[in-house]
Amino acid sequence: MGRVNLLVEGVSGTGKTSVCRELRRRGIQAFNGDTELAYQGDPATGAPVSGPPSRQQHL
Repeated sequence: MGRVNLLVEGVSGTGKTSVCRELRRRGIQAFNGDTELAYQGDPATGAPVSGPPSRQQHL
């Protein structure tokens, strides 16, 4: 049987991080895109940038 991939999406405060934690607690591999995949970068080029975090540069 093949792998199943699920994308959990929603607005801020809907519990996406809680779902990720619960999946991990149950032994299921899960990635939290906000903390593990995102980075601060230039929206036009995608190049990483340094400095204080900015909502506009959260990629």
